[in-house]
Amino acid sequence: MPVASLHPVSPLEALYEICERAIRAHGPVAVAFSGGRDSSLLLAAAAEVSARRGAAPPAAITLRFPGAPQADEDVWQEQVISELNIADWTRISIGAELDFVGPLARRHLLRDGVLFPANAHSVLPLLEAADGRSLLVGLGGDELLSPHQSWAVHELLGRRRSFEPRDLLSLALATLPAPVRGRLRPSRRGLAEPLHWLQPQARRLVELAVRTRAEEPILWGTAARHAAARRDVVCPRDTMEILAVAEGGVTVAPFLEDEFVGALAHAGGRAGWGTRTATMEALFSGVLPREILSRKSKAGFNRVFFAEESRAFASAWTGRGVDPELVDAEALRREWLSPVPDFRTALLLQTAWLAERDHQRPGTK
Repeated sequence: MPVASLHPVSPLEALYEICERAIRAHGPVAVAFSGGRDSSLLLAAAAEVSARRGAAPPAAITLRFPGAPQADEDVWQEQVISELNIADWTRISIGAELDFVGPLARRHLLRDGVLFPANAHSVLPLLEAADGRSLLVGLGGDELLSPHQSWAVHELLGRRRSFEPRDLLSLALATLPAPVRGRLRPSRRGLAEPLHWLQPQARRLVELAVRTRAEEPILWGTAARHAAARRDVVCPRDTMEILAVAEGGVTVAPFLEDEFVGALAHAGGRAGWGTRTATMEALFSGVLPREILSRKSKAGFNRVFFAEESRAFASAWTGRGVDPELVDAEALRREWLSPVPDFRTALLLQTAWLAERDHQRPGTK
């Protein structure tokens, strides 16, 4: 089990403090509310703090995708809204506006170039609906609250299961310096599917980079701090801030604020709590019903972003904008035109779109 905490602030109280600071700075807040566990928790925390302060309750802002059944979270959303008694709930119906090269994406592509992640522009309608309120977003929840690389070691340290002979390898690896671990074993969160649109040499380089994820610290609390500092976690927060400033808005990512990361790492100690559900229940039981804290389903959004404009561009694409030594252009085009394109090709799509546009500008060769 996690070590007994001497830290004066629990992860939940840290969330409350962050919400309190946002309310003090800009008044009532809005929450980007998808109905998932993280956004539901933020909405609950914002509602609690608003009530404590006597401030206006938080506004929930939800994007809905009537043309994409796989993105349907309506039932979960309505359950949370009812449970928290949220009166101010804005639901925005989205069609093809969020296409990777559609009108919202073009607003920042033409101004800022390609940003990570490729779907960052989905925050724009949320910011508009927030109408000057601080917008709380759930970035970082998946990375910090889910099990980390050294799952087997954490389970043993937490005495959640008995030792088995196969644990010898995990324990042996845990004693090695981090760079050595990275060379000896692949990441457990490696490439689920091969990047077949890359040339063989480029594919090998990516696979080697993924192996370095095994360099994550062994102890759970240290690994949580490490996760909060990873580039793939920090960059989306920075990108969202860039877009918010350009739109005259404010975004706050409470799970990535120092108070929450520190409180979570301290509370989790050496072993954490095990599964994502066990973590949510240990930290936030009583804040939301158990069936919400324990839900495992997630919506899928690929078809929302790879919509008509992306497919039209892919069909007419000349191959410009990618390095042929790294990328197989025809394999990439086939992926873009497949029924459910791989999200990992989205930045290449936007890069190619910008290259084609620049080439077509007057005076450009």
